Amino acid sequence: MLEVKDWAIVPDKNKHEYVIGIDFGHGETSAAYCSISWGIPSGELKDAEDIEFGSNKKVVPSAICITSDDKAYIGTEAFIPDILKESEVEVCFKQRPVNINGEKEKLMIRYMSEVYKRIREKNPALFTDGNHLVYIATPSGWDNTAKDLYGRMAQKAGLPIAGITSESRAAFVRGQNRPDSGLPQYIDKGAIVFDMGSSTLDFTYLNNDTVIDFGYDCGASYVEKWIYNDRKKENEYVSLFENRYPKLISKLLFEARCAKEEVYFHPESRFKKTINFEDIIDDDDLEDGKLKFIFQPGELNNSLKAAGYIDKIGQAMIDFKCNHIHNAPIYVAFLTGGASRMDFIRLLVKQCWNLTDDMIYRDQDPSLTISRGVAEVARADIRSGSMGNPKELLNKLVSDCDVYSVFSDSLVDKVVDEVTSTIASCVTQFRDTDNDVSINDLEVFINDNIENDMSHVSEWAMECYQSAFEQKTAEIREKLDKMVGNYTQKSVQMKQGYVSINSINNIDMSVVSEQMRELSSTLTDSNFMEGIVAGVAGAAIGGAVAMLLGGPITWLIGGGALLANWLFGDNDSEEEKRRKARMKELDSDARQKVYNHFEANWSDIEKNIYDSVYDAIKGNDNLKELINSQSKEIITSYTKECISQMRLMIE
Repeated sequence: MLEVKDWAIVPDKNKHEYVIGIDFGHGETSAAYCSISWGIPSGELKDAEDIEFGSNKKVVPSAICITSDDKAYIGTEAFIPDILKESEVEVCFKQRPVNINGEKEKLMIRYMSEVYKRIREKNPALFTDGNHLVYIATPSGWDNTAKDLYGRMAQKAGLPIAGITSESRAAFVRGQNRPDSGLPQYIDKGAIVFDMGSSTLDFTYLNNDTVIDFGYDCGASYVEKWIYNDRKKENEYVSLFENRYPKLISKLLFEARCAKEEVYFHPESRFKKTINFEDIIDDDDLEDGKLKFIFQPGELNNSLKAAGYIDKIGQAMIDFKCNHIHNAPIYVAFLTGGASRMDFIRLLVKQCWNLTDDMIYRDQDPSLTISRGVAEVARADIRSGSMGNPKELLNKLVSDCDVYSVFSDSLVDKVVDEVTSTIASCVTQFRDTDNDVSINDLEVFINDNIENDMSHVSEWAMECYQSAFEQKTAEIREKLDKMVGNYTQKSVQMKQGYVSINSINNIDMSVVSEQMRELSSTLTDSNFMEGIVAGVAGAAIGGAVAMLLGGPITWLIGGGALLANWLFGDNDSEEEKRRKARMKELDSDARQKVYNHFEANWSDIEKNIYDSVYDAIKGNDNLKELINSQSKEIITSYTKECISQMRLMIE
């Protein structure tokens, strides 16, 4: 299990109904929520829903303005000129935390508090005191120390914080549940999350063995700064505005950002917007001042290309490809972050990794991808009880599984049942036959039928093994089912196909059907079944049954003397009596007496057969080692398949 942080609230199914996922981004903030749905099968879970911050807005700029009376304004409200006259708006304040009492950290704590307060204010009936928890996201490159401090900051901000996840993890979980994202099919071969944020461009690469995170200092805030600086050239009003009202410069930068977003929202359309300074400030000298943003389709891209920014993004991709993942192939790319709407991003990804359009996925609104993913990760973590470190989980699952004990008990019972049933049938037919037959004939008849039984030992062993495997791995498969089902509603790709895992209630051996097929092949290749056949045949034919087949059948029916004396009297030696007794053809009355002796001693016969078979199978250390090693190999293979495809989800 994951270590429970002292700042994290422990989920309580009797109290907590919802979980909120918040993405406090460097440039913008979004939030989503979903019902935890305690006890509901994972296949019936609903997708996360976006949270509106007012005026149908699902995203707010990560901006805060705190006035002299300690009142805070966030989002677009922070850019209202009358408010900006009192205090400077703060933007781009999210950073790796170092000191909870640092200035940037204290500002982030206040911003967290105000965002959460806004969520509660806009949804008073949905989120009440004590009925919800909060998860937040961090950049993938933050270490555990930074994440822990970030959690403490959220606690100090008053959030009912239950956990933290990485942005890349949230993106992958979100993509796993999108049927057209390509992640379920290719996540084991090579996938990449491309997070174009305001301050940084972050990559997360995942394949069957590796997770690699790396970021570059070329975030999208460069674009609005370039737009603003380009438009203020030869515009004396902008310089005058900056000199007189430095606290209001952020308002103009915000308008440049809005212009950028509109250009890329509608890349095929001409964009035009004019900012009149008289609408911002009452200053006669600025009455005629304007800031115009005009872009023809493709013009902004051409300008960014000329400025070297697009090439910088391309070089970052190449560097990551060559120096961090060493030219590993990419089969699907998942674009996140609002800035991923910039159309040149997709083109650069295609060129760098030689991908087609259908191999590049992006949510319809990439600004909401992370918050939706955070909510869904949170729900999965909570419902799964935080499954913990996958390697530790794997080792525990394998070490706790002793398939041999159940298998051997089952196989002993099966062999004993079949052998005793065969003997009983043979003796009954011996009694009821229309012809006079000898005990030698009975022995041959039993021998032939027992040998036929032995030809089916491999089938019995496989049946017993599958039953034992199912029984002893029930807890393992329930845990994996719980894990897989909560983190993804889609099929998990196994070696030879897909296994659909929807709920614990529906779990059955189909979960490991592919592994069982592989098991059959593996056992055959490793002479596994031959070992079982030899061991069981040795137990059945070489033990108690050999008494029937090798001569001492009289032992089973009361001792040689009794049978021989009953048939031939006292004149011959014991050995001669037994020989004659075995060879003499018996009529129906004699055969009935033989049958009666079998019947009278049947309990002893069953016990001797059971003890012999039990000792042969249970005492076979090689068989035990082979069964357990094969079982662990199958369990390990299956568990690794599940865990490898959820590596980021389990974190």
